[in-house]
Amino acid sequence: MELKDRIIEQAGELFVKHGIKRISMDEIASRLGISKRTIYQNFKDKEDLLLHYIRHMEKMKAEYIKDISKDEQTVVHMFLRIIEMRKEFDFLNMIFIDDVKKYYPKANQELIDQQNRGVVHIRQFLEEGMSQGVIRKDLNIDIVSFLLQDSSRTFMNATRLANKTFTDWELFFTTMINFIRGISTASGIEIVDTFLTKHYSDINV
Repeated sequence: MELKDRIIEQAGELFVKHGIKRISMDEIASRLGISKRTIYQNFKDKEDLLLHYIRHMEKMKAEYIKDISKDEQTVVHMFLRIIEMRKEFDFLNMIFIDDVKKYYPKANQELIDQQNRGVVHIRQFLEEGMSQGVIRKDLNIDIVSFLLQDSSRTFMNATRLANKTFTDWELFFTTMINFIRGISTASGIEIVDTFLTKHYSDINV
């Protein structure tokens, strides 16, 4: 892995876990065993590094979705794979989001732009699912597309709860499985239930 990519990944891991404002360039450099000067040779400032991380994550997710869309039989199958994908990514917490909004306007605009692109892509997938007969045709597709894209806010807000009896992953999984069932036809629901029986029979959703 190239040094620039290592810096992006290490910084992103710290930003997601602790928030952005609390993490100094010195700490990132120390974690990597390099000088702060080396970081500044690759990135203009912390916001530039943050922007690279946000774009890196979008690229990774886009590549994953592109790959599974080629393999899966229907859009419902693909949605289920995307739900599982979230196991591999850290859930952003509200500290991260609050820091972006308060201190990093360019990064905040990048997140907004990504959300807008996400709504467009989700709408395309829903339309494909309707043509496959696995997504209901009586949906308000604009609202459903927005809700699916904006669902991450629910999980980020949940990080504020002091005495949760569930993990972020359990909240995400339960919410999304029930959402997908709700927008699916009988054929789509059968796909979801078969998936749950095969892979998650020990989880109550």
